[in-house]
Amino acid sequence: MVRLRARVRDERGAVAVLTSMFAVILLVAASFVIDLGLARDVRGQAQNAADASALAAGNVLYDDAGEPDVAAAVAAATSYATENFGVTTTAWATCTDPGHLAYVPSTPCISFDQAERPSRIRVRVPTRTLKTAFAGLAGVAEIDVAASATATLDPGVVFRCSLCVLGDGPHTLGNGDATVTASSVHFNGSVSTGPNGHVEAIGHQITVENSATGNYEPKAETVSQKMGDPLGTLALPPLSGAPKTNPCTDGPGIYGARVFGNNETCVLAPGLYVLTGTWEMGNNTVFRGSQVTLYAVCGTRTAPRACAAGGEPGGMFDAKNGNELTLTAGAPGFHDLAIVYDRNNTSPIHVQGNGQTDIEGTVYAISSMLYANGNSGNGVTSGSIVVDGLYMNGEQSHLKVTNGLDREWRRPPDGLHLTQ
Repeated sequence: MVRLRARVRDERGAVAVLTSMFAVILLVAASFVIDLGLARDVRGQAQNAADASALAAGNVLYDDAGEPDVAAAVAAATSYATENFGVTTTAWATCTDPGHLAYVPSTPCISFDQAERPSRIRVRVPTRTLKTAFAGLAGVAEIDVAASATATLDPGVVFRCSLCVLGDGPHTLGNGDATVTASSVHFNGSVSTGPNGHVEAIGHQITVENSATGNYEPKAETVSQKMGDPLGTLALPPLSGAPKTNPCTDGPGIYGARVFGNNETCVLAPGLYVLTGTWEMGNNTVFRGSQVTLYAVCGTRTAPRACAAGGEPGGMFDAKNGNELTLTAGAPGFHDLAIVYDRNNTSPIHVQGNGQTDIEGTVYAISSMLYANGNSGNGVTSGSIVVDGLYMNGEQSHLKVTNGLDREWRRPPDGLHLTQ
């Protein structure tokens, strides 16, 4: 009996020891649950802040002109992190991110995939150290919390040109020279020059959708996008007016075909001239007009109409045999347009082949080939050339755009979303 009572007392002591041990284990486990739960909540707040900051940066990464504004993106990211997670300025200064992207404009914790045309933004919210309330019982006094997010967008594209050749090509410029001053050049498709041909954009750039072979100054830069019609939103005026026969004497109106005689001098009165047929210069014709617009459409002199969708030959301006072509834009409603074709008019434009062309304003024929070949000197000032194709040949063939009006076409940034 004495031995039995001693054994019971021993077992009670062992139970007490085990109970104490389990109590300590449960207390430590409970402390971890409480502190890790707090850390998880803070981690969620940090992740929300990182997500919001990356998206905020993406929203302002490109300005209204379609140009990257990295400084604005960084400012937006830091502002959102402050508002959503209380991140201080000093925290960014000491922040590190081993996974940062290639371009780091300031802190490594806000980075971009590139500087020229960024499409990804990574934000890592600075690490926050949490003091544990109970886990210190197990020797864990602090828990570090951090989060990162990456936003991705399609950066869009911006094109500018005053010599804009927008057909699919390939474009062959032969041995002529095209020189653009104070503005840019763009070719859709591919382009080539002859061994003596040359394309130059003084002080600006030359871009081409696919490839450029030949002589270019500066070097043609290949882009991955096709340029759309930079004047596609321009509303062309209605085809109204009286049918007339002699533009040299009858003034603005709607005209059919007209052949200008050899050595004839024709001076147009200011206004809009609608061409439904071909206007053809004779040998040594002198053709002048101030504050005029030539508008080539389809139909007839008595029934002008828009050209059919998909392309249709219509009115045409052919000055290749003339001696002098001098036009200044300014017909009401056409602003800087000197020669404009219906957007579906596939008839070509011929400027001087052996004479001199001086056009102040824009030549706009989005479905047409512009011929500027021969031994001519063709100049456009204070305007631009927007055509489907450009043909130049002959070592004395020159096309110059001086103080050109840069046309802009852009597809804005799109598709902003989180990818990490």
